[in-house]
Amino acid sequence: MLLELFLFLLAGIICGVFFGLIPGLHPNTIVLFVPFFLALNISPIYLITFIVALGITNSIVDTIPSILLGAPDSGNELSVLPGHKMLLRGNGYDAIKLTVVGSFYSIAIVFLLFPLFVIFLPPLFSVSKPFIYLLLIGIVAIMILTEKGNKRMIAALLFLMSAAIGMIADKIPTNGVLLLFPIFAGFFGLSQLLLGIKNKIKVPKQKMSEFDVSRKTITKSSFFGTLAGSASGFLPGVGTSEIASLAAIDKNDKSFLITLGAITTANTILSILSLWLIERSRSGLAVAIDQLFNIGFNEIILILFVVLVAGGISVTLTLILAKKTVKIIEKIDYTCISIVVCICLIALTVIFTGFYGVLLLVTCTALGIFTNLIGVKRSVLMGVLILPTIFFYMV
Repeated sequence: MLLELFLFLLAGIICGVFFGLIPGLHPNTIVLFVPFFLALNISPIYLITFIVALGITNSIVDTIPSILLGAPDSGNELSVLPGHKMLLRGNGYDAIKLTVVGSFYSIAIVFLLFPLFVIFLPPLFSVSKPFIYLLLIGIVAIMILTEKGNKRMIAALLFLMSAAIGMIADKIPTNGVLLLFPIFAGFFGLSQLLLGIKNKIKVPKQKMSEFDVSRKTITKSSFFGTLAGSASGFLPGVGTSEIASLAAIDKNDKSFLITLGAITTANTILSILSLWLIERSRSGLAVAIDQLFNIGFNEIILILFVVLVAGGISVTLTLILAKKTVKIIEKIDYTCISIVVCICLIALTVIFTGFYGVLLLVTCTALGIFTNLIGVKRSVLMGVLILPTIFFYMV
């Protein structure tokens, strides 16, 4: 049994690396394969091991395409901005390493805080549930009011336009999880790539020097990132990038990337643990697990074990892959790479979502380009998820 468990854990890590390195693919789509898993008649314990290992690995590895190619998955949208800036300064590997450090610390902090999560999170969720929509409104207000001058009005309009897309997409007769692909690919991936092609970006020679970040900054950013990621794991509709922009302790790119890494990994872990803590599914991964097995304390211990092992292996793998990738990307025409990624995103949209997905992709790409050109933070485009969630909790 132990050998089979490690084989499924290894298979999850391999699939997590695959999902992480292919721009636009997200592990939440694994929920679509649940009927296939059930038909295989495999022990749910092995399937849970596979799914958790896949999710944790993906949360760490997918920072590579998010930073190097500018085509992020949901939750890593804003990593494109500081990460891409560091890439163009020749510090792409450092940018990846910063997020990986945040993820590594986050796993350790979640383990240390787990007894407190068990004691405090369930009652805290029960008390706050009637006021979730107010918390979301507060986050939206901060997102808009932190813009400067007349950009606040533009940010508010962009928020409402993206929210309208979310409301319309909810009525489209296509799987809602799949429709998130063209939406996020348009807002944060294809728009960034097209602007890069237009501006003929050239990646400079990448440096491998040690990044200059104090231990205190790493610890503080990771700790507050983990707390913020844990909160976002229970707060529906808010992406990890928006939480990162609020939780970053030192307002600089390095602190932001450490914080984002911690938030992304903590969010993934807590969205799974929420199945037991508050009996709610907070991600596609959690939904898949929920349909396979009733989660109890013994299963939680297994999940934590898988998180620890898969997380440790994934951190090492990501740093190795990042070193090789940055050496390749500085030698290849970045415009050609961007064009290939654009074609892949469009092809995946056509294959998985058809005509409606293409329409969403075009619309969201146009909004993403406009937001970038006007100089408004693209986090306002997360209205696509936030406003529908506000309406859901208000009624």
